Amino acid sequence: MLTKNFHQLQAEVQRHVDADRVKQGSYRTCFIGCLAGGVDNPAYIKRKYGIPLMTSRLVESIFEGLPPSEAPSLFAALPAAVGCNGKNLTLVGWQFLAAELRSLPPVPADVQAAIDPVIAGMDLLSEGKEWPTQAVEAADAAVRDIRDTDAADAVNAVRAVRAAIDAASAVRDAKAACVAAAAAVYVAHARQATALDGGDPILARRRQRDTLLKLIKEAPMETN
Repeated sequence: MLTKNFHQLQAEVQRHVDADRVKQGSYRTCFIGCLAGGVDNPAYIKRKYGIPLMTSRLVESIFEGLPPSEAPSLFAALPAAVGCNGKNLTLVGWQFLAAELRSLPPVPADVQAAIDPVIAGMDLLSEGKEWPTQAVEAADAAVRDIRDTDAADAVNAVRAVRAAIDAASAVRDAKAACVAAAAAVYVAHARQATALDGGDPILARRRQRDTLLKLIKEAPMETN
């Protein structure tokens, strides 16, 4: 799947920005809604513009987590990141999750030992390789076996990792996209619970915005 109808994407984004119709909290005016006719339909964005479901859900999650004054600028920045037709964004979501799991705050050694195989799995998916089912199941069992994790940062780190595993295990792309977005939220909460990002979830969301836009911009061009 490659990006397409780029000039229409540019025009649609600019139309909503100029009309000041990009706002949080409603599917009529959010990131997905503005590109999908006012409804929660990332599948339309995939068909129309070649933007994968996971990428749309991640952008939407970050969009909703930014200050209201900053959310429209993320929407406005998308066309520049996409840049053209023929770009393959298929691996962007996995690359983002790999980066996010690496950004988790320090956790007890037993928790980190369970997280590391999941990061390795995200790396495989980021390269377009298979994360073997047996390895996924082993990683899932290790994470679920974690006990006595009461600190808020560790709790949210475990939740983020479980969501990443669920995304990898999902049969349907729509579910994978939704739980990947949940993982991004949990990472932001984990960082908020520590000195990282000054305990400010907005800083975590800004960092996620910059990471995702960079990955979209650097995605490879391909020819049909």
